[in-house]
Amino acid sequence: MSDAAAPKSGDLSVTLATWLFILDQAGHATAEDGIGEALEALRDATPSEADHRGRQLADGIAAELGPAPDFERVAAWVRTVVGANGLRTDFGGDRDSRLRAIRAGHFRSSLPWIACIIDRFPDGGVGPHWVMVERVTDRVTCMDPYPWDDLDEEYELPVVEFMVKWELAGCNALAWQG
Repeated sequence: MSDAAAPKSGDLSVTLATWLFILDQAGHATAEDGIGEALEALRDATPSEADHRGRQLADGIAAELGPAPDFERVAAWVRTVVGANGLRTDFGGDRDSRLRAIRAGHFRSSLPWIACIIDRFPDGGVGPHWVMVERVTDRVTCMDPYPWDDLDEEYELPVVEFMVKWELAGCNALAWQG
C-alpha cells in the first residue's frame, strides 16, 4: 500500500485500517500492541501527517495478513486484534435473516461493519471488493474506506444489489459486537 497511486477503494488492508481506527475512536482498544501503536500515531497525527500514518497502518495490516488472505485468516487476525468476543462474522442463513440481523445490529450500535462483495472494476474485471457499511435501509451506504486523503469515495447502492453482491462473495463480513 506504500504506492501513493494504489487504489484504496476495495482494498482489504485500507478498509481494515479505517474500521479499526473507527473502533479505536469509539473506545474499543485493540489487544495487539503494534496495531495499537499505529492507531495511536494516527490519532495523534497532524492533518498533514494523517495520510502517511494511515498508509503505515494499512501497510502494517497488509504485512500481517500476507498476500490474498482467505476470509478465515482475516477473521482470525481481527480476533487477535479486537478480542474474540468483540467480533461477529455470522449474519444468518438466508437473505431475510441476514437483513434482519444487519438492521438489528444498527439499532444496537452505530458503528460501521465491513463486508466483502463481488464487484465489477473500471477495467472490466470482476472480483472481491471490501466495503465498510455505514447504513442499511432500502439503500446501502458504503463509507469512504480511507478518510485521510482528499478523495470522497462514499457511495450507495440498492439493498437487493448489495445483498446479491455480498452473497456472491460468500457473505463474508466483520462487525463489532462487543
